Amino acid sequence: MLDQVRWALDAIVFVLSDPLTAGGLVVGAVVLGASGWFAARRFGWRPVHSVFAGVLLGLVLALTFWRSQPSWALVGTQFCVLNGFSLHGVSELFNALLFVPLVWCAALATRRPLAVMVSAVGSSALIEVLQPLVGRGLCETRDLFNNSAGAVVAAALAAGYLALRDRREVVASAGERP
Repeated sequence: MLDQVRWALDAIVFVLSDPLTAGGLVVGAVVLGASGWFAARRFGWRPVHSVFAGVLLGLVLALTFWRSQPSWALVGTQFCVLNGFSLHGVSELFNALLFVPLVWCAALATRRPLAVMVSAVGSSALIEVLQPLVGRGLCETRDLFNNSAGAVVAAALAAGYLALRDRREVVASAGERP
């Protein structure tokens, strides 16, 4: 486990060593975080969760578009590598966890876990299609499946949390009545 944590920290340092990626992460986080705040004011969402969701969206975009397309991917005629769901390996686990904080914060901000989950799955699909088109990554169905699985789990946990919180508030308000 310690080796995986070290690998993840090394990967983060490697990703952020690219000035374009680091700059994109900072600008994206600031712009999308501010957009989250404005959206919260406009739609009545929870502002703190909305800002965090915006910042986390910037992080997701920076991490998914940081790498150049591998040279071996340019040789084949296949647009997208068709492979299945797997959690074997650090990269696969990373993809499963990539959307979890974003979906959690967005679901708590909007109180719409299902809509957030569908948006996250759609965003993952769009990212996978765009990566080879802009030459910044590789389209893999495994990434889509892993991202989607993480989004589904995070949305389900957020829905459960919201339901428990709402129930606790109803019970608390019922106890306050004379």
